[in-house]
Amino acid sequence: MNKLLRFGLTLLCTAAIAFQAGTSFAAQSAEEFYRTHKVTLIIGTKAGGGADFGGRLLAKYWKEVTGGDMIVKNMPGAAGVVGLNYMANSVKPDGLTMNIIMYAEAYLVPCLTKSPVARYDASKFNYIAGCFLEPWFLVQSEKFKTIDDLRGKTDLKYGAMLPYGSNSFIALPLFDTLNLKAKVVTGYQSQPDVQLAVGKGEIDFTMAGVTQTMRQVDQGVLPRPLLVMDKERCPAVPDVPALPELVTMTPEQQKLFEKSLMLGVSARMLAMPEGVPQDRVQYARKVIRQIASMPAFDEEAKKVFLTGGNFMLDDELDAFIKDTFSLNFDEMKQILDKYITVK
Repeated sequence: MNKLLRFGLTLLCTAAIAFQAGTSFAAQSAEEFYRTHKVTLIIGTKAGGGADFGGRLLAKYWKEVTGGDMIVKNMPGAAGVVGLNYMANSVKPDGLTMNIIMYAEAYLVPCLTKSPVARYDASKFNYIAGCFLEPWFLVQSEKFKTIDDLRGKTDLKYGAMLPYGSNSFIALPLFDTLNLKAKVVTGYQSQPDVQLAVGKGEIDFTMAGVTQTMRQVDQGVLPRPLLVMDKERCPAVPDVPALPELVTMTPEQQKLFEKSLMLGVSARMLAMPEGVPQDRVQYARKVIRQIASMPAFDEEAKKVFLTGGNFMLDDELDAFIKDTFSLNFDEMKQILDKYITVK
């Protein structure tokens, strides 16, 4: 057999093998695909903290449900934007890369504000689940014994990591219904540091997640919170009233309250990049739905989060994503600017 003929046969064999492998790969069911392939979960924070704990817990149960591995890759930076940039621009849209990070700071606000730092359109991601949702609690100085002690105050100091972060927008209904005005104090290294500043009397109040708040209350650092910024009381702390129980809202204030809950939501969102085959997206949703129903998972989640896994799934998730990306950020910022001064 001459060299040219041998070369041609070799090319044909190689092409046939490649075609067979590609056909086999494409023919795999989503269930088989995830059982035989390793998933990388990008966590947009450094090790430690809520997103990291939650992501590692999901990875543990992912393997239990699917039989396939999920490895964790911490990629901190810019409140999670660095990790989302990587997922959106540096990986194949094959369903083998996911990201978990706080929704408002990393997914939503950079998209609504068209931040040049965020090189992605988060409205086009495939959202799998909102995980470890926590309500926000009012964290106030010891000198404020009731909500009425705050009412009408115009010389307050409000602590925040970012002046226009989720905890500032979640506080907007409080500013509006109680007619408060405050200077925003920033520059803290972490949210617990903001709360410690409240405990020391350096600032008057802030908003914080229920888990961090109650941990510091139990340590004697903070007084018991006056309210939870939600439609209803938090089952984990049932003696703390919700805002609607303490104030009467006009229809306009009720709309503002609804928008603030969306813009300030405290949820670790699990997502895939745009372009992932929908059968894999739906299978991943099915897996997370199964994990969410497991009592063992919730018990482990409660070791860090008072509210446990607390998932947002399926139709509720889809409606939430649609509604939040339709928000007018500039309008909300203009309203907030009526009540705060950024130092």
